[in-house]
Amino acid sequence: MNDSADQLPTGSGADPSIGWHRIDPSRVRLFAVALLVGVLVACTTALLIAAISAVQALLFGSGDERYFATLLSVAPWWRVMLAPVLGGLVVGLLIYGLPGRRYHGIADVMEACAFRGGRMDVRSGVGAATAAAISLGAGASVGREGPAVHIGASLAAWLADKLGLNRRHALTLLGCGAAAAVTASFNAPVAGVLFALEVVVGYYTLQVFGPIVVASMGALVVTQLIHGHNGATFEVPSMALVSYWELPLFAVVGVCAACCTIALVYGVQAVQSVHARCRVPLWLRPAIGGLIVGLIALKVPYALGVGYQTTDLALKGSLATQTGLAFGLILLAKLVATAASLGSGFAGGVFSPALVLGAVLGSLLGSLFGDVLPGTVSIEPIYAVVGMAAVASSTLGAPISTILIVFELTGNYGVVAAVMLASAVASSCMGFAPFSSFFRWQLQRRGVNIVAGRDQSLLRTETIDTLVADNYCQVGEHDALMQVQIKVGACRRHAVVMIDNKKRFLGSATLRELIRHDAEGQPLPVREQLRDSGDALSFGTSLSGALDALATSGAEFLPVIERDDSGDARLLGIVWHSDVLARYNQLLKQARAEEFGVN
Repeated sequence: MNDSADQLPTGSGADPSIGWHRIDPSRVRLFAVALLVGVLVACTTALLIAAISAVQALLFGSGDERYFATLLSVAPWWRVMLAPVLGGLVVGLLIYGLPGRRYHGIADVMEACAFRGGRMDVRSGVGAATAAAISLGAGASVGREGPAVHIGASLAAWLADKLGLNRRHALTLLGCGAAAAVTASFNAPVAGVLFALEVVVGYYTLQVFGPIVVASMGALVVTQLIHGHNGATFEVPSMALVSYWELPLFAVVGVCAACCTIALVYGVQAVQSVHARCRVPLWLRPAIGGLIVGLIALKVPYALGVGYQTTDLALKGSLATQTGLAFGLILLAKLVATAASLGSGFAGGVFSPALVLGAVLGSLLGSLFGDVLPGTVSIEPIYAVVGMAAVASSTLGAPISTILIVFELTGNYGVVAAVMLASAVASSCMGFAPFSSFFRWQLQRRGVNIVAGRDQSLLRTETIDTLVADNYCQVGEHDALMQVQIKVGACRRHAVVMIDNKKRFLGSATLRELIRHDAEGQPLPVREQLRDSGDALSFGTSLSGALDALATSGAEFLPVIERDDSGDARLLGIVWHSDVLARYNQLLKQARAEEFGVN
């Protein structure tokens, strides 16, 4: 056998650096962990759904969420009133024990991704999921996707911490948890992937995309094994637009959808403000919100809970006939119930209420257009689908993933143009509001700027450990200025560090800072001109902390010290201001390369 046959021919253009030997083991491990995250998150989401059904069955006698409104309409009035109040009391006590004494949801996942390098507290995820199960089971007008995403992301962050993953892999795993949660909640794998990229991670690259897809597929398989189906959540007949001349009407739906989202946000803010002005205790607020929800349920039971039955009826075009209620009344009741639930502190998401609001709003507008232009507009269910996508897009601030979620929920792609147009218009109209989405509004209320946060996170999560250098000139505690100048000249380093005969750190300065004189023109003692250990850094200090300390001291460099049991400072090295800035610039370039897929 000719050995040369196994070699690459010279000048063939083949790159010998590309091959199986170039596979990164850490990359393979990341894919394996992503699959594990998908499986675990799907299981926890199934447990969350089962817990919601159990609480609902305990309080209302049945755990079937698809016929929740029908159950409320025939239940005794005292049960409809009492259940949300009792649920609110329990939720209030639970949330009172959570970090920050509030519910943690998708906005917190976004904040962890932007500011904390993907690190989260898994305890808040468990507490939020428990509070959400009780809230939804008690009939609060909230969604289950928020708690599912939060506990999925918390679980992923816990795994990343236990496995010691770096910042980039931890962020990827956070996206895996979010994608798996959306996939398991809605049986929508494509939308789950894009939701994680669009809302949580914030950028698209192949390095992030691959593991997130693996996690989503793992969650999809487990979800279908548990629930035994792979069809769309809502059974919608095949649809088609009457004419593309109808597109301007769908643009109007987009504008109205943005107005609906803005009304919801201001409604939640108003409820929170009333509670604050009246000084209602935090633990009592959900119970008051439950009372409002219960009163609404006596008249409009279709405004409560996740709202799957309301959405299903709207998509089938039978909402008004089966409920005997006007679209406007249902829309208003759902808007008030959602604002009261979220504003009072019930635990849950906002996506499911947005779907209900959108479906009812679309049905209302479709009915009005049909009355004004009889025979020339599409049927109401088409407007319900378009309204769902538009309100959800403006609420989440993620039009691409929202469009796909709606398509995967309904299994109907016959109205693509209308859905995309309305969603784009709704999202664009949100640009005129002080907030671009419900989640961004939540973060703004806490003083969190997500745009700046991603860069600040680099400073907070990266330490100075790799920047500690030994390019300084060491002098003794009794050295005179002339001796210091001679030593600095010999070692050709203008950073001066003073060490005593017991190897203890005494102070530091540059040669330029040491050449100072008193009022009589005599040079000051070297010891008196040094910055002491108060102007020093410790090993493990973040780049952000180092920059703050350098700015405060006005120094070109700062020493890095550690203290022994007696409190004496021992010198480890020095860190230059220029090196910290150069490292930050390098991290920014790496981050942009990850976000935009360039080197």
